[in-house]
Amino acid sequence: MTLQMAVDADVGDAAASFTRQVELRFTDGESRTIDVDDGETVLAAAKRAGHKLASQCEVGTCCTCVARLHEGAAEMPAGQVTALTRDEVAGGQRLLCQTRVLSDAAAFGLDYPTSVLTGYPTVLFTAKIQRLTWLSDTVVQLDLKVPKAVRLRFMAGQYCRIKVPGTDAWRSFSMASGEHEHGKLSFLVRVLPSGAMSDYLRDKARAGATLEMEGPVGGFVLESSSRPHVLIAGGTGVAPMLSMLDKIRLVRPTPPVLLIFGCVRQAELFLQDELEARQSFMPTLTVRVALVEPGDAHGVVEGNPVEVLRAEDVLPDSIAYLCGPPGMISAAEARLIGLGVAPSDVRAEQFLPS
Repeated sequence: MTLQMAVDADVGDAAASFTRQVELRFTDGESRTIDVDDGETVLAAAKRAGHKLASQCEVGTCCTCVARLHEGAAEMPAGQVTALTRDEVAGGQRLLCQTRVLSDAAAFGLDYPTSVLTGYPTVLFTAKIQRLTWLSDTVVQLDLKVPKAVRLRFMAGQYCRIKVPGTDAWRSFSMASGEHEHGKLSFLVRVLPSGAMSDYLRDKARAGATLEMEGPVGGFVLESSSRPHVLIAGGTGVAPMLSMLDKIRLVRPTPPVLLIFGCVRQAELFLQDELEARQSFMPTLTVRVALVEPGDAHGVVEGNPVEVLRAEDVLPDSIAYLCGPPGMISAAEARLIGLGVAPSDVRAEQFLPS
């Protein structure tokens, strides 16, 4: 079928009510077929059929349920808040929590394997703050101890939701710790001048305090592969990349990996020594640190993470993982695809304020 675009049309203008068939394709080659009623979202139909897809907010702001339309016609309602840009929608991306199918049949590609849904169940639990370490003026590392009774398993790249103590607010943070670090979870949090979690971490958080948690969540996951890897991170978007590096170094043969890590200014830079050290015990890893305003920082290049990505960094079979603010994600996706990376080989996770 030919991919058809229907971005701005009103859902009510669709043809007469009937059930449409949708195929969901996963990266491990597995697929699921569901029936979607007229006016029903793909995510709602999947849940009704007993298939739990990666999702969180279900209102279009977190991008967890993003998929790529491969066949048929499907739209997201005009005028509704969405985390996708118009270019991303034009390129076939859809948020399944908002998407209605317009053709008799459609197929969506999801950037994760079925094991995310079956082997890593989401659990509610309480963890204790073990340590708070300020890595820069604006970034804190939050280390948590998970009780032995909690059966928490996750894939590198996934995240947890943490409830801000004393409020009803929940915030999402990617694990910086490795999959095999049982009993410990580490997160990198950007502390803003104001914000529910930022205020708590800056003013109230102490070692020994407990936090309500939910996880793992998300379909942004690393899959074991010997193909060349390009990891691009902005700010605390480097957190899931650390978890991914812990897994990649165990792959045999270990693939070549380029990690581009960027911040705006020197005062915001963190983990530079650790990233340099990782290159010493992971010979296939190259780290490139970028600063928009380099100042007198040692060992950095000037520019944002996308600007310092070179054509020779990307091979025809490269696979890319991106995490950072929405603008960086969009620019990096366009750059990588322009350099020959297949759209299905560009995986992304954007973060929101804390």
